Amino acid sequence: VIGSLLHKTSIEIFARVFYALYSGSGENIPVIRVAAEACRNTYIERQVKEVVIPMMLKEGRGLVESLERADIFTVTAISRLRSGQESGALRNTALQLANYYERETSYKMKNVVELINVIISMLIMVVMTALTLVSSETAVVRPKGVG
Repeated sequence: VIGSLLHKTSIEIFARVFYALYSGSGENIPVIRVAAEACRNTYIERQVKEVVIPMMLKEGRGLVESLERADIFTVTAISRLRSGQESGALRNTALQLANYYERETSYKMKNVVELINVIISMLIMVVMTALTLVSSETAVVRPKGVG
């Protein structure tokens, strides 16, 4: 659960930085590199620098096709970016993708925090019950010669 949240958060940061810096011109390799460095995920950063950018420069592949081959983004992210690339609205699609993942990860993170709160409350309840049982056993005073 946590790994998925961190991965989607990294995609959200990548998309947000990409949106902020992307100009739509042909010279956007530095934008892709900066977005990968900003996402705080070393695997995504390495895949972008070692797979995506070389594939775009050496093989002449498009951004979305290269990202798909690098296997670093979710199917949802790739399909949304592909539709944005095909419609010519890649920049705005990156912002929509960032907003989508921000809402999703915020909601899931809230649920994880609530689950942790419930687990901690359960543990406290078990400890309190055990302490109550132990203290009640030691508090029983038996008269001498009985039992």
